[in-house]
Amino acid sequence: MISPEAIAWIVFLLLAALVLWLGWRLLAARSKAARRSIIIDGSNVMFWDGGTPRAETVRAVVETLGREGYHSVIWFDANAGYKLFGRYAGPRDLAPYLGVPPRQVFVAPKGVPADPLVLEAARKLRARVVSNDRFRDWRESFPELGDARRLVRGATRGGDVRLRL
Repeated sequence: MISPEAIAWIVFLLLAALVLWLGWRLLAARSKAARRSIIIDGSNVMFWDGGTPRAETVRAVVETLGREGYHSVIWFDANAGYKLFGRYAGPRDLAPYLGVPPRQVFVAPKGVPADPLVLEAARKLRARVVSNDRFRDWRESFPELGDARRLVRGATRGGDVRLRL
């Protein structure tokens, strides 16, 4: 017959193994999600369809990236709402037009360019950036831009999205 102490040790070891396994699964899921995150320079992308700022253009890019398995994080300059709607627009205002929750939309503070915020987010998430901007002014601070794979260029025409993934 097994002693109560032995049973307690067996239960303890099984629970410890379960906790370690669950932790490993959570860590694997998080790192996989981080690898598939992509940053969209919304203030650049909104001009891709004919040079007119349109939220629909950004939404089409978000949807295309979603079909490719990417989780989009979208950054805008503070004046994006004025260009799109004639008034200030924050994440809660923009998110419905983009088809994403507000937690995926960021707007740079007034007077702060979004470019370094876009690039810092990409650095933290180890993500690529969707933009036709070459970020020349920021290359010294973000040397990873020297890797051509970090920037995803693209175009849209009438809702048809072409990305160089």
